[in-house]
Amino acid sequence: MSKSKNGSDSNKNRKNQSNIKKSFSFHGIHKNKYTVVSIILSIVLVIIIIIAVIAPYYSEPSSISPEKYTKVSHGDLLANGSSAIYYISWYGCPVGATDSWPLYYAMNSTKDIYSTVTLHHSNPNDIFASNPGLLFNKNITFSNAGTKFTFYPLYLYNQTMTGTIHNKSLNSSARISYGLSLINKTFPSSVANIFNKYSSDISRKGHLTTTFIITGPHGAYIYNLFMYNPENATLLGHGTISHWTPNSPQNVTANLNSSTTIKKAGSTFESYLTKVK
Repeated sequence: MSKSKNGSDSNKNRKNQSNIKKSFSFHGIHKNKYTVVSIILSIVLVIIIIIAVIAPYYSEPSSISPEKYTKVSHGDLLANGSSAIYYISWYGCPVGATDSWPLYYAMNSTKDIYSTVTLHHSNPNDIFASNPGLLFNKNITFSNAGTKFTFYPLYLYNQTMTGTIHNKSLNSSARISYGLSLINKTFPSSVANIFNKYSSDISRKGHLTTTFIITGPHGAYIYNLFMYNPENATLLGHGTISHWTPNSPQNVTANLNSSTTIKKAGSTFESYLTKVK
């Protein structure tokens, strides 16, 4: 009887040890599974953090401020990898006349575009009366640090803003809606949508004002109104906003490289071309 009891106890001990081993094995498997899951979750978390740092969340601003480059898209507006500038103004605009010089300086630095412009002056009855400027007669393709950009100019109103560029009479209350409709017909919808979204920010005294959008594979920026103060660029003329004595556009063209103010504005413009390409 003692031998049988001892044998039975021995069998029980072996069974218990087997059960304990199985239990350890079972818990070990689960422990390993939890470890693998934890590692995977940690890797995913690290990837999310890296993406957040490299490409932070971006949301278009609800409004823009004048005379400031404002980012309005984190991606490619044109969705084809090309780079461009979409520019609106009107023939007699004193802002357009002022801004034409740094734009010309930047584009002309790598390609002679003189044949694509017309020497001009702004409306004599507006601020900075008869300010010297240039009209861009057609689309201009130029290079910036090896990247091709195309400049698309669009003039909305005539010299006195009493009509279209073809001098078809335009009621003052219809200027903004007419300008937006022309933008919608002329520019890609993705670009036109930006002008429409900020139409109230780029309007003054019942009309759309000089504005341009720079776009490329890495985003888009908008700029409205003066790129610099004409009073600081004595090459354009002298006086104040309401008492202005202008120089001739011929004189400005001949001495453009002597104006540090205009060249600085042109260089800033070029720096934003670099940001989007």
